[in-house]
Amino acid sequence: MSRITVTDNTYNIKIPLPKYNKDLTNLQIIKDKTISELQKDLGILVYPPKLDDTNDKIKNQVIFNLKKEEDSFVLETGNIMGFIGCNDTELNICSRFTHKVKKEQTDKYETSEENDFFLHYMLAKVCHFNLTTLESSRTPDKIFDFLPFLFPQYLIAALNQGLYKEYQTHEYNDSNVRGVVDINRHIRLNIPPNGKVAYHTREYSFDNPITELVRHTIEYMRANEVFKHILSRNEETKAAVSKIDYATPKYNRMERNRILSKTAKAIRSPYYYKYRDLQKICRMILLREKIRYDSSSNKIYGILFDGAWLWEEYLATMLMKKGYEHPRNKNQSGGYRPLRGKNDHSAAGLFIPDFYRPSKTLDGSLCASCILDAKYKVFDFNNPPADDLAQMIAYMHTLKCEKGYFVFPSKKGDGNRDWNIIGLGGELGVRGLYIPQDAQSHEEFITEIEKSEKMFLI
Repeated sequence: MSRITVTDNTYNIKIPLPKYNKDLTNLQIIKDKTISELQKDLGILVYPPKLDDTNDKIKNQVIFNLKKEEDSFVLETGNIMGFIGCNDTELNICSRFTHKVKKEQTDKYETSEENDFFLHYMLAKVCHFNLTTLESSRTPDKIFDFLPFLFPQYLIAALNQGLYKEYQTHEYNDSNVRGVVDINRHIRLNIPPNGKVAYHTREYSFDNPITELVRHTIEYMRANEVFKHILSRNEETKAAVSKIDYATPKYNRMERNRILSKTAKAIRSPYYYKYRDLQKICRMILLREKIRYDSSSNKIYGILFDGAWLWEEYLATMLMKKGYEHPRNKNQSGGYRPLRGKNDHSAAGLFIPDFYRPSKTLDGSLCASCILDAKYKVFDFNNPPADDLAQMIAYMHTLKCEKGYFVFPSKKGDGNRDWNIIGLGGELGVRGLYIPQDAQSHEEFITEIEKSEKMFLI
């Protein structure tokens, strides 16, 4: 197994040849595939689970760009983090804020998935769990440790489409024949005659390999002291777990391998498409290391996170406590119409800022005292591009707002900049939340970033 570790939003990452020539061959298989294309593979899990409901073109992103030079190949990464593997090559994409560790007996520093404290912290905040509960895990593959915490979101998203059912073959031996007679089984069971007939039927059933797979995952988590509390952390999760319990009366702990074998192929039903991601996360939780070290040829596997979405949802955990509204711009709810008809007062268009602090006017129209746009881009040394500026100024104008800021994760403590808008006026700026760079542990990182959060006045 060959592992290449890089960071997000990084350009001109040179990987030397011929040392990594085999890895180049493997990475070329997936370099131009979009998130949407990769998501169809049973071995790829993408977070957030409601990717199909988004409108921010996540699905059209490629994970990395790759080009070959004379003595190396060059990678370029974007907002996607996590890991993706093809055959025996694995590419780990950590956050660009990952703490680097000095290699033994050298002066070089290397990036490690295990020290990706910022990604882990955002996941913990967004999924509402205590990061220190994972410290008992001794595995270097920390991302796998997060999967049980993400499981309820995939379960709830799938159950919103209804409880999964499919045709199942059932065998009976009674006097109420309602299917195809099994001659051989009938002779074996009912000779001499006893008034019964052996037969089988095909019936729609909620108790099938997919729901059994989910039940096995639930039972695995129930048996774990760290993970069992996840299943009862809120009423919605408890109700979802109860539905699966009720739907799987034939559950047998000893049949886990048989169920894993029966669910090795992705669900084909177009109606239950959200069960595909639930199926993936269940198999990843139950198989764990086998996902990475399976010797099958031409296999693609991985767990991918959208950094821009995580950053926005992490900010929401802070900003909503400060009176900001957070329209769900991923599913087009909570926005406002910027245009009104002159005669019939009908509305047109839809504006959906990431965050705004509403204020009232005498005529009752919607306005804001401050608008924030979450950006996971590298803004420490770059000014906002023209399209971002145009969007923000449009928000400010239509909401009668005099202050608008781009909010980004910063490697510096003094990344704030402000400008005056010509024309109608107003103040536009960038505000950086400082992300600690030198923490030696999760506990130290949490202490330092909580200091940054308290100093982050917006």
